[in-house]
Amino acid sequence: MRLLLLIDNLGAGGAQRQFVGLAAMLKKNNYEVLVITYQDVPFFLPYLQEHNVDYKWIQKAGKKSTRIYYVYKAIREYKPDWVISYLDTPSIIACICKMLGLRFKLLVSERNTTQKKRKESFKFWLFRIADVIVTNAYSQKSFINLHYPKLSTRTHTITNFVDTNYFICGKVKVTHAIPKIVIIATIWPSKNTLSFIDAVKVASMTGAQFEIHWYGLLKENQDYIKLCQDKIEKHHLSSQIILLSKTTKIKQIYCDADYFCLPSLYEGTPNALCEALACGLPVICSNVCDNPRFVKDGLNGYLFDPRSVHSMAEAISRILKISKEEYNAFSKKSREIAIELCSKEVFLNNYMSLLQ
Repeated sequence: MRLLLLIDNLGAGGAQRQFVGLAAMLKKNNYEVLVITYQDVPFFLPYLQEHNVDYKWIQKAGKKSTRIYYVYKAIREYKPDWVISYLDTPSIIACICKMLGLRFKLLVSERNTTQKKRKESFKFWLFRIADVIVTNAYSQKSFINLHYPKLSTRTHTITNFVDTNYFICGKVKVTHAIPKIVIIATIWPSKNTLSFIDAVKVASMTGAQFEIHWYGLLKENQDYIKLCQDKIEKHHLSSQIILLSKTTKIKQIYCDADYFCLPSLYEGTPNALCEALACGLPVICSNVCDNPRFVKDGLNGYLFDPRSVHSMAEAISRILKISKEEYNAFSKKSREIAIELCSKEVFLNNYMSLLQ
């Protein structure tokens, strides 16, 4: 079976991480796989090369005015049985190519949760062309079922995978004298950075000692990042909140951390949350979308209201107060949840079932 996998680029995003992982798994299971992008951002290209997945960057599709034509041309030349598209714009382009007469089956993959129906109504109108719609969150499937019921029979949920054989710390955890809470998320408004900084200030005023290591700096979003940096300085938190660039040494970061946090206003299925669970980290995170499926309040962490500074501050204080025995129990439960919900085998089998 010939598969063409389409995404905008191979940048350092969560969707891209799942995308290249899927491509490698399908290749390993004897599918003929070609990955196509129209932007030259090669962060995950070495991963595709390591797994012998064919890759093509369509340079001429970089311009919006010619993008659809050159993607159409690439699909026509490859003659795939299936096109699998990740993210909104690639999925819209794939739908248009199919509407223009190319013969292939189409699987579009939703990687986040829709917050404004009107803003994305055109995309969902185009999705009537798709044979299969995959969401990575049950909350997004519920949204589609409610607002676009004609798409419901073609909509399936496949949560993100994590390599639980790789993301494992292995040794008994010894926490730092000053607890280290790690966040892996792009610093931008939907990740709620500004309000979380306020929450850190409130929690620290109670006498709690801890450090926040937030890995999410990018060249983009500089205006918002500047606002965050200014607020950190205003609250005198420069030694307590450390903003860092994204990194490929992600496993090492989890294993060196004591806790994981994700204060987003909304999510799909966060890769970082799944990886942190696999590494046995107790978690505090927003009580939104599918997060409660992964974080069981009082069993492996605590949930909070991301729109309430007090709620976030309280969750920080609660997680820091658990005993050593509770910490070990939380850690064990996190690992169990990751294995149950996020295994590579379940992820791949679900995709292959749809393709068959």
